Amino acid sequence: MTTGTLLRLGVLTTGRQDWGILRSTCKLARTTAGLDLTILAGGMALSAAHGASAAAMASDGLPPDERIDWLALGHHSVHQQSGAATSMIGDVLERLHIDALMVAGDRFETMSAALAATVARVPHVHLHGGEKTEGAFDNAIRHAITKLAHLHLVSHAEYGRRVITMGEDPAAVHVVGAPGLDNLYRDDLPTHTELEKRIGIPLAGPIVIVTLHPSTLGADPATEVASVCAAMDACDATYVITLPNNDPGARVIRTALEEAAQKPGRVAVESLGERFYWALMKSADAMLGNSSSAIVEAPAVALPAVNVGSRQKGRLRAPNVIDVEPEGTEVTKALRCALDPSFRLSIGDASRSAFGDGHAAERILSILASWTPPRPPIKRWTPTGKPNAA
Repeated sequence: MTTGTLLRLGVLTTGRQDWGILRSTCKLARTTAGLDLTILAGGMALSAAHGASAAAMASDGLPPDERIDWLALGHHSVHQQSGAATSMIGDVLERLHIDALMVAGDRFETMSAALAATVARVPHVHLHGGEKTEGAFDNAIRHAITKLAHLHLVSHAEYGRRVITMGEDPAAVHVVGAPGLDNLYRDDLPTHTELEKRIGIPLAGPIVIVTLHPSTLGADPATEVASVCAAMDACDATYVITLPNNDPGARVIRTALEEAAQKPGRVAVESLGERFYWALMKSADAMLGNSSSAIVEAPAVALPAVNVGSRQKGRLRAPNVIDVEPEGTEVTKALRCALDPSFRLSIGDASRSAFGDGHAAERILSILASWTPPRPPIKRWTPTGKPNAA
């Protein structure tokens, strides 16, 4: 730490995929004594082509303190973006002299930040370690971030045990739940009418949220998106399509989904922001695609989810999830099952507490209050023990 009990904490967001996870912690941190928060926003968070989540952050009273725009350099390949992000984040860390950096998840930009922090000798806190997504290279990236991190805040006890088996100090592993679930308990979620106005089409049931990202180690993206589009054509519903991230293969998926969205009762959006996305999940009848939100967040509202392909293979499942291979007939069959009211009744409350109770931010801030970032940032190696319970 710097002086007294003050912890200077940097929090990095690189887009909509992690801001929903980080928001509640940042919100609470702003009013927490002994903590000086600096929000760093980079990459897709600043890109209009990917939803520009930084704008929503500002309207939510949490504007970024630092903007790190490596996408403005015009790099398109993952390795070019990763290199630029490492360099630019490293420069910011050297200038800010923060005590610790918090990152979430498994994106390649997040790995760049973890590497930059390691070289800059800045300890870092990792959210959502220990999980598995075998169909994407994110899986290896997540585990690499874990090996660089000094404090591990995991969403489930099983994930905490996995982090420990990787040789991490049990004292540094804490089960806090999934912070993204905190958004469900916001008091400012929009009404159905406000949601329709934001999305731009009438939301007549059944409502299906569609999100498909490239399975970078799985099936060809054209095959996956074709199976999803075939299911949409076969099942009469209102479809709200959120467009993919910038992983390799995203262009093929984006083009197909934008074309599919031209049909009646469908709309494609870059990003809804956390308020509208959670309102949509509460109104929806099913999810379709391969987003982690179908695995982690959807159980909190007992929302049936059809998970297509291998991108999320290895994650713990709640009863709301129907796994299916990327084949049009099979995806259609699974979607019809998900939209059957009897299926939703069958999952009941069994899914709701799978990954937490909506109070992750309080746990995270409590842990940070008693944590002293190691200086120099030397890690202990202790391959036995249990994670700290929530």
